[in-house]
Amino acid sequence: MNSQNSLSIRGLISESHISSDIYEIAEKINDSGLEFEIIEAYVDCIGNYFKDTEELLDRVLDSYYGEFTSDEDFTQEMLEQDGSIPENLPSYIFIDWQKTAYNFMFDYSCSNGHYFRN
Repeated sequence: MNSQNSLSIRGLISESHISSDIYEIAEKINDSGLEFEIIEAYVDCIGNYFKDTEELLDRVLDSYYGEFTSDEDFTQEMLEQDGSIPENLPSYIFIDWQKTAYNFMFDYSCSNGHYFRN
């Protein structure tokens, strides 16, 4: 879902009308410190079922993990950060990151390289 569609769904923009609320929403987004691309990716992954912009922004901030190039890179970073993969893992131990990511991603969603907890 692109940003134009997500805004028109909420009745803020149509072919002949721009709601005055759009400026208030834009200000809240700017104040949040989030890039619009991250918010758009979240709406693409999770949907926009929130009563107001503040709730949406809070959810994005709570569930955003960052931008990664692949599910495998995301999974490896997350497991190394939380200590599941020890720093001194012997080199003879092989981890199939593709299969690990497949299982790990059940709790996460991704859009345009941005990762969120479901």
